[in-house]
Amino acid sequence: MDSFVSPARMRPGEMMVMLGTLFLLLALPSGLMAQQAAYLRSDTGTPLPFATLSVPAKSIFLTTDLDGRVILPPQIERQDTLIAQYTAMATTMITLEELANRNYLLELSPLSITLETPVIVGRRDELSPNLIYATEVVTGEEIERLQSRTSADALANLSGVFVQQSQFGGGSPVIRGFEANRVLLVVDGVRMNNAIYRNGHLQNAITVDPNALEQLELIYGAGALAYGSDAIGGVVHFRTRRPRYQTSKNQVSGGITLGYATAASTQSGVGWLEYGGKRWAGLTQLSYADASHLRSGAQRPRRFPSFGERNEFVERINGQDQVVPNDRPEVQVGTGYRQANLLQKFRFRLREQLELDLNLQYSTSSNIPRYDALTARRDGQLRWAEWDYGPQTRLMGSARLTDRRATKYYDVANYLISTQFIEEDRLQRRFGDPLRENSLVDVYSHNLQIDFVKDLGKLELRYGIDARHDEVDSQGFLTDITGSGERISGLNSRYPSGGSSLTTLGSYSDLSYHFAPSWLLRGGLRSSWQRLRATFGTDDPIDWPAAYLAGITNADQAMTGALGLRYNGVRNQWRLQFSQGFRAPNIDDFAKFRERNGFILVPNPNLSPERSNTLETGYSWADATGRLFLTGGLYHTWLNQAIVRRDGTLPSGEDFFVSRGDTLRTQTNVNAESARVYGFDLGFRWDVRKKLRLASNFHWLRGRRKQLPPDGAVLELPQDHIPPAYGTTSLTYRAAKWTLETRFRYQLAKAPEDYAVGSISGTARTGYTLDRTGTSDNLELSPVDPITGAFAGTYGWWTANVYAEYRPSSRWALRLKAENLLDRHYRTFSSGVSAAGLDVGLSASYTL
Repeated sequence: MDSFVSPARMRPGEMMVMLGTLFLLLALPSGLMAQQAAYLRSDTGTPLPFATLSVPAKSIFLTTDLDGRVILPPQIERQDTLIAQYTAMATTMITLEELANRNYLLELSPLSITLETPVIVGRRDELSPNLIYATEVVTGEEIERLQSRTSADALANLSGVFVQQSQFGGGSPVIRGFEANRVLLVVDGVRMNNAIYRNGHLQNAITVDPNALEQLELIYGAGALAYGSDAIGGVVHFRTRRPRYQTSKNQVSGGITLGYATAASTQSGVGWLEYGGKRWAGLTQLSYADASHLRSGAQRPRRFPSFGERNEFVERINGQDQVVPNDRPEVQVGTGYRQANLLQKFRFRLREQLELDLNLQYSTSSNIPRYDALTARRDGQLRWAEWDYGPQTRLMGSARLTDRRATKYYDVANYLISTQFIEEDRLQRRFGDPLRENSLVDVYSHNLQIDFVKDLGKLELRYGIDARHDEVDSQGFLTDITGSGERISGLNSRYPSGGSSLTTLGSYSDLSYHFAPSWLLRGGLRSSWQRLRATFGTDDPIDWPAAYLAGITNADQAMTGALGLRYNGVRNQWRLQFSQGFRAPNIDDFAKFRERNGFILVPNPNLSPERSNTLETGYSWADATGRLFLTGGLYHTWLNQAIVRRDGTLPSGEDFFVSRGDTLRTQTNVNAESARVYGFDLGFRWDVRKKLRLASNFHWLRGRRKQLPPDGAVLELPQDHIPPAYGTTSLTYRAAKWTLETRFRYQLAKAPEDYAVGSISGTARTGYTLDRTGTSDNLELSPVDPITGAFAGTYGWWTANVYAEYRPSSRWALRLKAENLLDRHYRTFSSGVSAAGLDVGLSASYTL
């Protein structure tokens, strides 16, 4: 049960259809006009997309593509002067002859005051200064320098995103108090959120290889206009490396990186090859990581001297489950796992201004233990002998056609088609039980996205359509680990056993108006439609009504909008934005049937979308020298018709369900609550000297929601998923070959009374009793107060971390990290696994 697997459970022909589509696209005829290309870069080598290169005397005005590349028409002669311009860069004038002497590579220098270096962000490849949203970008070089083990680690260490962990092999991003299916994950323009993304904690970011990332892009706030459902808190866009065209004959380059980190004895390796010529390019990358059990910090707070100790664990010895003492309590037995990733990309210039990108990604793992479940107890005894997520497998194939041949309807058109297969299994066995519970879930997701851009002078119009279809196959059965291992009926499937599906359609229009040189007004509307279908089986442990056996459906539609104003000055920037978001119910909300914390969740065919309204503003300022930069932002989100669990009944009207000897109380999802989340972000950077930079960021937020006690009153109580204040401060020194950084990370405390409430009993007259266990805040995973015996909530912590990188030559890079130098023991808010103790990591990279 602990080996890597391929997606063998894919439907017959499913793999062949996807791969066949890609290889058929490879066979498309391609050609390239024999014209000279020029490349615009920053002085650090970063491509400058959408830069302008002009010869005003001949009325020639050109724009670079995403690679900073532009084709020079034959009308430009060697003595002509070209003018290169780019936001936040100094205007440069150069003759064609001088440009030819530089091999047609032109580097632009930044202005002395740079509030924001424009970067490409999001699915539609937009420049960040043209967005009304707050954005943040983390480069692949930073991820590599900090030796981030997973993409979730990169988010936690390098961005303003908070990350929760239920196990070592995972990480659930929290953006502005929204998590899981209220945060949209996107990879290379393709949405990862599918029909079974739940509302608790999602660890799926682990399936994106951090070694393959060119950059991480964070778009804060409701992003429904461009992305549709789920983008209430924000969007995390994973942009993987793109193969580069060569300027001369066919070339091959490559490299390898090997690393080791002590806290989990993690061994990792990455190998890549890049190849191609002027008309095509390819990239192949393989990576592997093998992590043992994670050692947590040994220096615990005096108040909680034994919190997080793993004093015993379950091991099967001679065919029997036995509780084994752990002679190293800091070692969290039940956290180790392995993972392998493949990235394969091709680019083709089919014609001038017409380009095809093919993208294949595959990630799989060993079984990943869910550590918070393995440490759970019932009646003082460890409850589970096994609790694993089965191999976490994601297979994605996509084809993207970019057409820059302007027509009267568009200047740029992007056509993106993709298909994904996701395998998400749960393998559980109770202590002393010979029967293993197997819940196997496969998701097949197919997407089509079409985006257009049209320049109308001071106006820029973006519009498009998208369509998506997800299918979910779910099985539930038991296996006897002492026998032949054959399947035994008697366990309900997590999702409808007869199959379920989700279909969505959407269209949007987005208009930008530059009514003054530094002012931008932008807004738009989006229309979305969705249909769910779920079919239950006659062999299920529930006697479903005939309508459930025939298939129940749910159809919804939503109209959302956004409007914003932005000022981009030389020394200051300002944003004001109103945006709407929504999250249409998915199969997990609509038709899940599963046990949790003594309850059984049953389907509700009558759910409606959650809706949000967000108002936010942000301001940035730089001093006259450009060495000091300050930024801040305020936001307030109102969430209506939130989907929450409430007491319910089975279709038969019964309040309880008996499963393998356990009597479970029935609950269902309903649209029952309204909530609000508000907060602020602060940040600064100060170039103390030319090579020395001090930077810091701080994030504070609160959330309140309305809940109904049994007497019908309305109580305003804490919203879930709200982390305590957190932030980072760093001091970085950069030289020609060296980069040294000291980074402090911290999180403030959160008291128990600030945790979300799961259930309410009592009345206003007798007094209310608030039960705060069983929610996504995981109060029961916090330390116990030694005086009161009650859960104490999360305590504050800080860590000191050091990173170094040395590049002795253009081919070699050596990296060192020492995280949690003081070996402090801590857990991030709502997490079920303690963070790494002192972790020393070494890596070396060699480029061919």
